[in-house]
Amino acid sequence: MKIHRIETCSGEIRWACSENSEDFYLLNGSLESFTKTREVVTPKRILSPVVPPAIYVIGHNYAEDVELARAEAGSYPVVVMKAASTVIACGDSIELPDSATSVQIDYEGELAIVIGKRAKNVPIESVSEYILGYTIANDVTARDWQRSGAGGQWVRAKNFDTFCPLGPSIVTADSLNLNNGLRIRTWLNKTLRQEDTTTSMLFTIEDIVAHLSKSNTLLPGTIILTGTPAGTGKQQDPPAYLKSGDTITIEIDGIGFLKNPVT
Repeated sequence: MKIHRIETCSGEIRWACSENSEDFYLLNGSLESFTKTREVVTPKRILSPVVPPAIYVIGHNYAEDVELARAEAGSYPVVVMKAASTVIACGDSIELPDSATSVQIDYEGELAIVIGKRAKNVPIESVSEYILGYTIANDVTARDWQRSGAGGQWVRAKNFDTFCPLGPSIVTADSLNLNNGLRIRTWLNKTLRQEDTTTSMLFTIEDIVAHLSKSNTLLPGTIILTGTPAGTGKQQDPPAYLKSGDTITIEIDGIGFLKNPVT
């Protein structure tokens, strides 16, 4: 099932499901338990799939990306966080900052986990019980702030407004074939820049959720970005950072396309 968060023509914010992005049916309930109704609804606007209580970001989780970054894979995932104010929907604009300026704004196409129920100290074998589904994320990052503009840590670089496009929907886990891996592809305008599958992740979905839940209670709606494949803008020769007028499109098998212009 594909779950959308929508604004109705009357201005209500509701949950709805659609298999073809054309015919929408209202859902009753919450992230922990939805019930499909027979009530047809026409969205005025498709919103970001959730308003997350927390956003966790996993770094250096694809082997080729680690190699190109000249980093070392550790025993535990690299974890950063984003603020909820970074979230925008599919179709919304990634805004280049006009204060705290950066000339090295980069894209990172990623599979995002959506937590469906309160999770704490979850054993690896039980992780699937706590996942509602998956969506697409773009972990937009100001590389100059990541490298030298914020004391050598990553949080500021990843927390500018509009730096976390999400969407277009949450696809429930039972609708995806995760065992064979999901292909992730990212285009900068019409040029393919990233392509890999989730089988290349160094830390699996189960590893990540179990690890995070040891120290933090993961509330329903929590988003976890699982890392980006090689091919980001900084890894191009010459580097290809975002500029006004660009469009970033990320595709993940079974989920769809997340497309955002840059302004």
